[in-house]
Amino acid sequence: MPDTQDSYSLSNYLISVQRLVKNRIPQVWVYGTVASLQEKGKMVYITLVEYEEDSVLPKATLGITMFAPQYAVLSRRLSELPVPFQIAKDMKIKVLLEADFYIPYGKFQCKILEIDPAFTLGEIAITRAKIWERLVKENLHRLNGELSMPLLPLSVGLITSESSAAHSDFIATINASGYAFKITTVPAKMQGQNTENDIIEALGKLREYKDLDVVCIIRGGGSKTDLVFFDSYALCKAAAFFPLPVLTGIGHEIDESLLDKVAHTHLITPTDCAKFLIARIDSAWQRLQTLSFEFENLMQIFIREHDKMSYRILLLSNMCGNIFTKEKENLSRNALGLKRGIPKIMDFQEQALNLLEEKTKAANPEIQLKRGYTITKNASGKILRSAEEAKKNSILRTVFADGELLSATNC
Repeated sequence: MPDTQDSYSLSNYLISVQRLVKNRIPQVWVYGTVASLQEKGKMVYITLVEYEEDSVLPKATLGITMFAPQYAVLSRRLSELPVPFQIAKDMKIKVLLEADFYIPYGKFQCKILEIDPAFTLGEIAITRAKIWERLVKENLHRLNGELSMPLLPLSVGLITSESSAAHSDFIATINASGYAFKITTVPAKMQGQNTENDIIEALGKLREYKDLDVVCIIRGGGSKTDLVFFDSYALCKAAAFFPLPVLTGIGHEIDESLLDKVAHTHLITPTDCAKFLIARIDSAWQRLQTLSFEFENLMQIFIREHDKMSYRILLLSNMCGNIFTKEKENLSRNALGLKRGIPKIMDFQEQALNLLEEKTKAANPEIQLKRGYTITKNASGKILRSAEEAKKNSILRTVFADGELLSATNC
């Protein structure tokens, strides 16, 4: 049966659809979150999503495109803003879209005509503030900073792009110090979409090294827009919970990323990071020299006091020896004197006893009576020693050697 209805080729049909889409759908401003961003050849593909509240499931999804040269111009313009940034994953953006229909794939798509920087900058600031508020609430903002910095941080874990100027500057400064640093480098992307995952993975690898003292995260040069990748909550949390002090040197003197704020020590450049470690070693070395000098002085004092004590001990020993010798000689003389003197003393005492005996015998009344002496006593037997003791008309007893005689006094 012949086809009497009007028919179109597929391309003509899709061209009609494309015209309809372009003519009937006006250019509009649309905001959403960047779920993905890819540059392929001449095109840049961005997936814009809107999430349900408190959910990771998208409420709506739209693929939008832009020619690579146009995207390059847009990126350059964004980087020249007073507060520069670049479109990145998880960033909220507001863009002017033109509806289109891609005929080769029969697919509805939109092209980016313009972007509203003020909206994105506001969202970046809000997002950054929320992340910092969460870090403070969870007490992660100074967790790493409370760790003790080693006195000799000679074993260093280094996270950086291995072929970068940052790596070269850091290593050159370390090598010029003359100290025996041991650097363990784990390479990671320091800009772009993979920055967060690469650094977190590198921190995980460095946890396996048991002899590290500190970890340094460094990058050199680069655009200020790259700092947005260091405001990640997951990255800040990984650094906060790292068991060793984390040092950052990711550039930009004025700007400070959230990673800088949670790190133990924030330094500006990779060279500053290396100089900080060297200064730490210098300080320890100077302290060691001071202690060595003080120890040497103490040793000299000890030696002097030891010499004085030795001299005094020797002097005391000599004095004791002399005293001992002298006293020994005195003891020997005394012992000899006693040995020789005792017989003489005994003879002398014997003679004294004999003399005393003779005197005692001589004082014996019987002997005196035999010599012709008499003893006069009164009637009661008391010996009279003078004539006055004799009373008138009293009886006297006169004792002779051979007897007694009684007599009476008349006067």
